Amino acid sequence: MLKALLIVAALAAAVAVFLVLTYVRRSFFSRSGSVAMAARLSKHMAGRGWAPGFAVYERGTLRWYRMFSLAFGPRYALSRHDLQIADRRVPVGPEAQIFPPEVAILRCMNAAGEVELAMTTSAVTGFLSWLEAAPPGAAFYSKSD
Repeated sequence: MLKALLIVAALAAAVAVFLVLTYVRRSFFSRSGSVAMAARLSKHMAGRGWAPGFAVYERGTLRWYRMFSLAFGPRYALSRHDLQIADRRVPVGPEAQIFPPEVAILRCMNAAGEVELAMTTSAVTGFLSWLEAAPPGAAFYSKSD
């Protein structure tokens, strides 16, 4: 019985440490401000594969971090120099069950490939402003609703 209690206590302590480190990591990255944003990491099943996260705008790069991770590097680093919005849509199918109605999904393209980002409409406004503030000659396209 005592051995089982020690195992449960150790697991609870490990979970608590993970949550504290995740919070400290998020606080570190969002000192200058961050935006809640989900990214689609897998397309194996339609409407699935979304991971919660946050984005930080740093100079000409949007850095996207997973919410529940201890990695200090971003999962995606999108330079606005070659970033294009290929499509903008509302959540459909299973996505409509996990995202509130005020979320828009942007399919973005750059030299590294494609990434889908889900964010609130107010975050889309900030994202588009950041993207349009790119220096002359940078690629940009936005499909309106």
